[in-house]
Amino acid sequence: MKYLKEVRTMLLTAVLVVLLMNILTAIIQPWLPYLLVGLVVVTVGWLFYSRATRL
Repeated sequence: MKYLKEVRTMLLTAVLVVLLMNILTAIIQPWLPYLLVGLVVVTVGWLFYSRATRL
């Protein structure tokens, strides 16, 4: 019975995660391109920064 309870907990967690993801995507959808661009800029900037500080 313990195994069934664990599976149920896992399923509940998965459902909650999916719901959260759906809500987040619904909220973020209009800002998605800006977020992606910002992420790329931050990543590239961080790479250049670490490269510069290492030299």
